[in-house]
Amino acid sequence: MEVAGLTLAIVATVDLCLKYGNIFIDVCATFRDAESQIDERILRVRSYWKRTSLQLDFLKQIWQSLDEEHQTIQSEILGMLASKLKAAISKFSKLEKPNDRSLQGQGTQVKRWKFVFVKESLDKVIQDLANWQELFDPSWFLIMRVADPVIDKELTKHSLGKRDSEASVKINASVFRNAAREEPLQMQSIFLPENGLKDARIRVVPHSSAMYVQRAGSDKWLIVDVDIGLVKKDIRTLAKKLSCGDPYRFGILQCRGAIEVAKDGGGSTLSFDLVFNIPQEFRYQPDTLRSILESRRSHTLTERTVLAKQLARSISYIHTLGFVHKNVRPETILRFHNQDSRLGLFSLVGFEKIRTADGRTLQRGDIAWEKNIYRHPDRQGLRPEEMYTMQHDIYSLGVCLLEIGIWDSFVSYTQGDAVPTPTGALRLHLGDPEFSTPLLMKDHLVALAKSKLPESIREIYGKVVVNCLTCLDKDNPDFGDESEFQDSDGVLVGVRYIEKVCHFRKSSERYELTGS
Repeated sequence: MEVAGLTLAIVATVDLCLKYGNIFIDVCATFRDAESQIDERILRVRSYWKRTSLQLDFLKQIWQSLDEEHQTIQSEILGMLASKLKAAISKFSKLEKPNDRSLQGQGTQVKRWKFVFVKESLDKVIQDLANWQELFDPSWFLIMRVADPVIDKELTKHSLGKRDSEASVKINASVFRNAAREEPLQMQSIFLPENGLKDARIRVVPHSSAMYVQRAGSDKWLIVDVDIGLVKKDIRTLAKKLSCGDPYRFGILQCRGAIEVAKDGGGSTLSFDLVFNIPQEFRYQPDTLRSILESRRSHTLTERTVLAKQLARSISYIHTLGFVHKNVRPETILRFHNQDSRLGLFSLVGFEKIRTADGRTLQRGDIAWEKNIYRHPDRQGLRPEEMYTMQHDIYSLGVCLLEIGIWDSFVSYTQGDAVPTPTGALRLHLGDPEFSTPLLMKDHLVALAKSKLPESIREIYGKVVVNCLTCLDKDNPDFGDESEFQDSDGVLVGVRYIEKVCHFRKSSERYELTGS
């Protein structure tokens, strides 16, 4: 009965969202031709709503395919949309003249002094819809991992014969669904010519394995992630999955393909280089989050929480695509910017090893302290104790979020990249026992989060960080019980991550990472 009740409730919520959205579009129509700037804003609202309404229709059809926890989080997010749309209708209705609706085919005769209020209200609606879509997207794309023929049927249904703009949501979802498979469907070869970077301009990105590259005869710059130590089958799978990358939506660059690097003089393959597109509007050479943290340049609380949000979203999409990163730390987080951006756009690089279909990974590590502080205690040393799981990435994210919250680097490179030393922000010296006893380091980081974050950033952010750092503790109420995540699709841990990290909730209170 509970499942049936939830299904009826979500259908009612979706119908309510569609009703409010369509009413609001009708209200906007009464302001047409009032002023060109208003018309431009209305067009943006209609564009957002077209995409959203398609997603809502799709969600109604595949609702029974979702796990109960996935349904619950979707229901909460949809409730937020209904509330925002209802508020927008109420506000705009007050700006209409009483008899506006009777003027068939005519726009509202808005008084000039009201224009500023209409523009501001439309800007607020546009921002609300954008924020809601950002909140909705991770759970929307997680649906694409659910193995159910109903979802495949709905993705293909009505996609032929429609205008591209109407089918684009389903087409994009289909591409992502293909990429999220353990073995993505065959497409064109992902391997690029070996001489593709011959005579290219190459700039090193400090503290990173990535290079900033401009091919000979081209005005476009690329990111090349060098020395990816994977076998050919795995690099092919990884490149195909990353080919659907979108730095704005996913926080992951789009992969163009891979270059096979042979040993000097030919012979066997030495490694692979992954080649990524970058947004062309960001014309400056990228740098790493490590460089930004070391610079200590001041950034607002809003900017820092937006950065944290981007990074949390990146981890979500990597897991939704079906692999773990294994190397999340400030050196593998690239920042792209231009003269108009205060902080910029961030994207993950530094992929080390894709998780194979049976979930196994090589239990191989190192003893570099500057890497180990981002690894869970079970994953430290030359022979880590545990196979790599999604929760290990969540732990690494927690350490990065701690640095972002404090806005200081735990690592300093005093002599180029050769001699990393702990900074005052870490409050440790290399001889301290925390560096030789991983559990002590973890406890130290948790204590730092509890003591320092409420001083420098809102308390709710600290709760998110502690939750990440303790995600593999047996007494962690959100992630501690591994049996809760043993589903065939690998969806449940993703749902829990979205709920507890991307938009953290506890009881009746709402703790948001970003405050949006």
